[in-house]
Amino acid sequence: MNKKEKEELVIKLHQENKTIRQIAEIVHMSFKDIGTIIRRIDGQANDDDDIDLSNKSNTTQAMYLFKSGKKPIDVAIDLDISASEIEDILQEYWVLNQLDELALIYYEIRHDLDLFLKLFHTLKKNKLINQKDIQTVLRYAAFDLPSLESKIRKLTRDVIDLGLRKKDLDNTIMLQRAQLSDLGQTITKYQTVIESK
Repeated sequence: MNKKEKEELVIKLHQENKTIRQIAEIVHMSFKDIGTIIRRIDGQANDDDDIDLSNKSNTTQAMYLFKSGKKPIDVAIDLDISASEIEDILQEYWVLNQLDELALIYYEIRHDLDLFLKLFHTLKKNKLINQKDIQTVLRYAAFDLPSLESKIRKLTRDVIDLGLRKKDLDNTIMLQRAQLSDLGQTITKYQTVIESK
C-alpha cells in the first residue's frame, strides 16, 4: 500500500469513528502521522506539519524531530548521525526548553542512568512519587540509612544468637525429658519393689 492509499484508509477509518490506536493497528502507521492526517481533514492542521526541513542542518532537523516526540534512537536513524551527536543535540534541546537542570543532571548520571531509572520505577511501583514520599526516602538514604544498616546487622546477629540459644534450650529440654523418663522408670521399679515387700 502506497502513502496515498494509506492516507485514504486513515481518513475512511477516522470517518468510521475508529480510534487512533485502532487505525494504527490496521494501517501500520505512527500515532503522530495518523494525527497529522486527521488534523488536516478536520481543519486543525498545524503549520508545523508541512514544514520542509530538508535544506536545514542536522541539528535543526533533530530539534524538530525531538519537538515532534521522536525518541533519540529514531532521530539518529532518520538523520544518520552518531549517538554522541544526538546526545549533544538533545542536551541543547533541553536547554532551549528551559530544562537546563535536566541536561546537567543527565550529564552527571548518564553512566548510572539505569540505576536511577530502576529507583524511579521502584518508587512508582510502590506509589511513592510525591514530594512527601521522596523527601522521606531521601532522608532515610542520606541520614538514617547508615544507622538502619547498622541496626539490621545487629538484629541479624541477635536473630542468629537467639537461634543458637533456642537450639541449646531444645537440646536441654530433650535431655531433661530423657532424664525425667529415666526417673519415672526408676520410681516405677521402686514402687514395684515396695509393693512386692
